[in-house]
Amino acid sequence: MTSPLRKHPEKYKDEFYEEIVRSNFFRSRNLALVLFFLNIFFFLSDLLNYKEGLWHIDVISGYMVLFCFHVILGVFSLVFLILSWVHRLKSEDQKITRWHAFLGTLFSCFIIFTSSCISINDQLLHSQITAFILGSIIIAVNNYMKPIMSITIYAVSWIVFMVGITLLQSNLDVLKGNYLNGILLIVFVWFLSYTLYNMKIQDFINQKTIEQKNREVEEYNNELIEINYRLKESLQALDESQNVIFTLASALESKDTYTRGHSERVANYALQLAQILELSINEQQTVWRAAQLHDIGKIGIPDAILNKPGKLNNYEWEIMRSHPEMGENICSTLSFAKDFLPIIRHHHERFDGTGYPDGLRGEEIPFLARIITIADAIDAITSQRSYRPSRTIDYALEELAKGKGSQFDPTIAQVFIDSFNYA
Repeated sequence: MTSPLRKHPEKYKDEFYEEIVRSNFFRSRNLALVLFFLNIFFFLSDLLNYKEGLWHIDVISGYMVLFCFHVILGVFSLVFLILSWVHRLKSEDQKITRWHAFLGTLFSCFIIFTSSCISINDQLLHSQITAFILGSIIIAVNNYMKPIMSITIYAVSWIVFMVGITLLQSNLDVLKGNYLNGILLIVFVWFLSYTLYNMKIQDFINQKTIEQKNREVEEYNNELIEINYRLKESLQALDESQNVIFTLASALESKDTYTRGHSERVANYALQLAQILELSINEQQTVWRAAQLHDIGKIGIPDAILNKPGKLNNYEWEIMRSHPEMGENICSTLSFAKDFLPIIRHHHERFDGTGYPDGLRGEEIPFLARIITIADAIDAITSQRSYRPSRTIDYALEELAKGKGSQFDPTIAQVFIDSFNYA
């Protein structure tokens, strides 16, 4: 069965094996500490057996050999604890060395082989293999081992166990039972070790996946924060630029007392007409802004021409006709105005193609520009100018009706007329 770790980057493998070594080192140290204190009770039990005459130092017996194994286990646990303290890991990010890997592997091998030997000796005492069972299961649960390493250790310990009990166990029925139990034990502990190892791999992969997702979310949040910051700056700049340009529009109207408030009224007419036509909110906002700035180009027209009480001559008229293009140029550097630059440029085009500056006709003229043309004409007629008095709205509607198809879009003009007649 293929390890799930193979599907992931090489760096994950290195991190995983380092985590395994670190985990085995700490677990082995803790288990060695437990075994060292348990060994004290084993020694007390051996002393009781000695006092009862179950074994003697000068006579080799099962209890005497068991005492020797307890001595070996105690000495090994103490030495292991000393080595683990010498090579202790002082922090989580401290680099793992070969010593840490060696100590973890050594501890696993020692416990399994020692428990195997104790169970072999137990054939002389109780005909049991309890120590081998406990030692194998404890290591399978306590330490993570690669499948090839675990099957090698368990197989060698099983061979040692089988040879030992064969030599020492004279009861064939017990021997057969131990053969069967030994085989089942090795299969079980290897499968348990293999399962726990792969669960650890999966847990590690899930952990890394979560960490990766968290990093991605954090990076995404940082990007959103940066975008939000830039957006705030852009909106602030937009507000400032709009304020500047609308201030210029107000400054323009202050040059001519007769046209003061003209852009505001044109914007209101245009917005009213856009709402009647059921245009989108975005289009309504666009037409309102464009109407506010439709005459901004007049700021470049000399006051003498702008406020001349009489009729303009040809030269003056050419200068006056340049204000839509000048307005487009003024607003061209403003990001918020890019959607309505054509409206500013073409609000003086006529439906029959005789308007300016480009002589567009019919559907060639932007739709919103045709709306502003009507709103501009209505306010111009109903407002007092230096060369004529103001006219009534009824008069303006009559002029609008006369200009349908020539100066104005006939459909939009009729909608505007109908809205006033209905009112």
